[in-house]
Amino acid sequence: MKLFEPSPEVLSCIVAAASAVASAGGTLQPEPIEIEALDAYQRHMLGQANPMPCVPGPLPAGLESVIADAALRRQTVRQLAILSIVDGALRREKVAVVEEAARRLGVSEFGLTVLSRLARREGRGHAFGFMRRIVAHYWSFDGQATLRDWLGMVWTAAPWLPGLGRYLGRDALLLRYRALGELPAGSFGRAVHGYYATHGFPMPGEPKSLPEGWARHEIYHVLSGYATNLQGELLLAGFIAGNTDELCLDIVLPALIQLHAGVKFVPGPVSKDKLRPDAFFRAMARGAAMQVDLLDGWRIWDVADMPLDDVRHRYGIPALTAAEREELAPHKALLPA
Repeated sequence: MKLFEPSPEVLSCIVAAASAVASAGGTLQPEPIEIEALDAYQRHMLGQANPMPCVPGPLPAGLESVIADAALRRQTVRQLAILSIVDGALRREKVAVVEEAARRLGVSEFGLTVLSRLARREGRGHAFGFMRRIVAHYWSFDGQATLRDWLGMVWTAAPWLPGLGRYLGRDALLLRYRALGELPAGSFGRAVHGYYATHGFPMPGEPKSLPEGWARHEIYHVLSGYATNLQGELLLAGFIAGNTDELCLDIVLPALIQLHAGVKFVPGPVSKDKLRPDAFFRAMARGAAMQVDLLDGWRIWDVADMPLDDVRHRYGIPALTAAEREELAPHKALLPA
C-alpha cells in the first residue's frame, strides 16, 4: 500500500464509501468500533489530522469519476474490504457494498473474492488458490510456484524423505542462517538469529522448517517490533499488508477473519475481538512507509551485518513512539527491546 494525502473532494468520496460499507449502504447503524476504525484509517493512512465523520448512506454517486488514480482505486477497495470486517460479524450486506465499489472502480482482487465466499458461507473453495498464491509470492522469491517450492512444503511435513533435504540444499541453508549468530551484537542478522533462538522456531534448513521465503515473516517481526502472540500477529498482518502489494489482502484478511471475526479460515488459532483500530492502522501505516517490499524478491544477506536500527532507518520504518509502547504493553504486543 501507499500513504496518500487526497484532495478534499477525493477524501470526502473515500470516507463516504467507507461509511457506506460500515452502514451496509445506509441500512444499518455503524458500530462504535467502525467509527473508531474509520477515524484511525483517515489519520494514519490518509494523513488527516482532523478526520471526517462517518455518515451512513449509499456509495457516493461520483465514486468512479472522483477516484481516478488506479493505485488509489485499488487501495480504496482493499481498505473497504478491511473495514467490512471491523464489526466482527462478517456481514454479507457489508461485503456486498465492497463488491459494488470494486465493480464501479474496475478493481479485481483475489482477496475480495475469498471474502465474498466466506461472507456467503460458501465453504472452502478458495483454499487451493489461496495456497498457490502464498507459495508463489511468500515461499518463493520470484513470484512463481515451482516444483521446488512445493517440495519445500513436503519437507516441512516429511524432512525424513531420502534425498529431499539434499535436493533442496537444506544443509547449506541452515549453515548460512546459523552463521548469523556470529555477527556483531546489535546487527540485523544477529537480531534475526536471536529471534529464532528465543522463540524456538525451526530455523530455515532445520527439520520441520518452512521454506526460506517464510523467514521473511519472522524478519517482519524483527523489523516491526510486533510480538508473536495473537495481538502482535494481528498488528503484524496490518504491517505486512501496508508493506506489500500482491499479497496485501491475502495476508490481512485471514488475520482479521480468524482473530477478530472468530471464523476459521486457514490453519491457525481462532479468537474474537482482537482488533484495536488505532494500533492496527498505525501498524499498516508503518508498513506502508517502508521503501522496500520484502515479498518482492527481497533477501536478508545484503543488510545482515548492518545495525538493526540502521536497517529500519534505511527502509523508512517509523519508530514506535513511547505512547505506542505504553498502549501496547498491557497486551504484550511488542517484542522485548
